[in-house]
Amino acid sequence: MAKTKKELLDDVLAGILQVGQIKACGVVSKEGLLIDSRTPPDVDARIFSALCSTIMGAAEAASGQLNTGSVDQISVKTEKGTIVLLPAGSKAILTALTEPEAQLGLILFEMESRALQVNEILDKI
Repeated sequence: MAKTKKELLDDVLAGILQVGQIKACGVVSKEGLLIDSRTPPDVDARIFSALCSTIMGAAEAASGQLNTGSVDQISVKTEKGTIVLLPAGSKAILTALTEPEAQLGLILFEMESRALQVNEILDKI
């Protein structure tokens, strides 16, 4: 029996968490709606989704105004970790919240391939 889109997205997020040093991850619509997530109890996934969408929207607007091309990735470094955002096609954003000392290169490498998977899954809608 074929997996549902939800199960396929669950597999993608589970794969991201396998990298380690990631507190939370999710797939968010460009409009800020939560599609799927893996978050600890102290992270409100819906608020995180809305904020990530807002950050991506602001970056895309800025890059459009400055004529610098499309946004490939965004990272916001804070005292308690880094928020990483990657577009996952035209419909979604792949998000991760890392530990403060996380190896961002490894995480970004994994997220890039996973963003392609998310795009393929959501394109079937």
